[in-house]
Amino acid sequence: MTVRLAVAGAFHTHFMQPAVEKLREALAGTKVVTPRIPVISNVDAEPHSDPEVIKDILARQVTSPVLWEATMKTLLEKGLENSYEIGPNKVIAGIFKRIDKKHNIQNVQV
Repeated sequence: MTVRLAVAGAFHTHFMQPAVEKLREALAGTKVVTPRIPVISNVDAEPHSDPEVIKDILARQVTSPVLWEATMKTLLEKGLENSYEIGPNKVIAGIFKRIDKKHNIQNVQV
């Protein structure tokens, strides 16, 4: 299934390539520590703990498609039990229910 999203820019496309090198430069001067919990990247839907790999994936994320469904499935496989959607609507909860109807996802109004 695909859903056309109204977005403010050409994020996650090759049109963002000029921003990648600037981000890489900024990340080169940024200390990233090994996380206590692996980061599940939406670039490859895999867990990562190496700070240099995380920096690389953050830069790649700018021009890479978002593997949202695969990322959510990885989280479920890794034992995700509860999720929270923060905001006025339940868009994410609705999409997530298509992946796993039994998953507990709560909307938090702010």
